Amino acid sequence: MKDWPFLKSRMFHRDVIVKEDSVFIADVHYKKGNKEFLNLLDSWIKAPPPQVFLLGDIFHLLLPFDYLILYNKEAIDKINLLSKKTSVYYTPGNHDFNISSIFPDVIFADAFVDREKSIFLTHGDLTDDDKSYMIYSKIIRNRVVEDLCHIVSFNFLNSWLFKKLLKKPIKCTKIKNFQKIVKKKLKLYDYDIIIEGHYHQNEKIENYINLPSYYCEGKYMKFIKNSLKEVDGQ
Repeated sequence: MKDWPFLKSRMFHRDVIVKEDSVFIADVHYKKGNKEFLNLLDSWIKAPPPQVFLLGDIFHLLLPFDYLILYNKEAIDKINLLSKKTSVYYTPGNHDFNISSIFPDVIFADAFVDREKSIFLTHGDLTDDDKSYMIYSKIIRNRVVEDLCHIVSFNFLNSWLFKKLLKKPIKCTKIKNFQKIVKKKLKLYDYDIIIEGHYHQNEKIENYINLPSYYCEGKYMKFIKNSLKEVDGQ
């Protein structure tokens, strides 16, 4: 097992030891009033799993702006409470990033690696080889750019834009060439288990696992005996 330069140069990794019965959830795309997700968080708060891995796009839109923090407040508060009861790990997605200041007790990284079990965990967008997306991702994730937008617009333009983005529909369709996408990714990885979200496909291809989208299927996964098992989260 080794870190490939392609991934190491693009992503900030943290080491972790994945524990039995830990849970993995991705692509919730939480919007204000999503009671199913809030209830799931409540159940974890009452009976905390050993670890909770939030693998990106947990929020339909969350950036470090007052409008979005207030809009997502219920879920933010519950995740912060959960993080005081158990270890919560978060890999930002393309809908929620630069948010570590909002969750002071949550552990953030672009990817988490369990070297002993040879497990690699990330959202999935940063391992895509689309060069135009790489450039776009670097720009939108740049905190200086965000701060500049905040100052220039006095938060008015951003709030207007956020309302528009929050109405953007989420796709739950199958990707025709998904196996080809995964095959490209597998050339970059040297891990026994690779876990990503992002694509909403809920598929296992060789040693690659694409998590179910909670938004699309209402499911998450639990780590049991060195493998992932689906759990109905609604």
